[in-house]
Amino acid sequence: MAAFDILLVTCVYEKAAAPSAAKDLYISPYFMRLRRYAERHAQPWFIISAEHGLVQPDEWLAPYERYLPDTPLWYQQIWGGWVAARLRLLAGDLTHRTVEIHASDAYSAQVAPRLEEAGATVRVPLAKIPWDEHLAWYDEQERIASR
Repeated sequence: MAAFDILLVTCVYEKAAAPSAAKDLYISPYFMRLRRYAERHAQPWFIISAEHGLVQPDEWLAPYERYLPDTPLWYQQIWGGWVAARLRLLAGDLTHRTVEIHASDAYSAQVAPRLEEAGATVRVPLAKIPWDEHLAWYDEQERIASR
């Protein structure tokens, strides 16, 4: 069993050309690893999108181009509150629940404080791992899970 109650994974730049379920819209190798990690843990999981906020994996989305660090700080702050509010709406009370975030600091820094304000414990397991080592981390998690 996972050491978290809810998993949030990041959106990615590489997307399918046509509208799709969110879990199928993001097509990069990195997102494929995120998705496998999320589905293997069978926890409620969601995608955090700079354009759409918090997205359920089966929500239908059209391709878009928005990168959170390219938006004004006021947007990023409102976006973080919007993500947390929608998570509370979809997942219920966050008090005493652990939320694991798999996203860059630009995304998690806006969301984590709002989740903590709502009573959640937030974990960002890849925060101190260099970006170029993330895929290896997911590969190791797959090896551990398959034992």
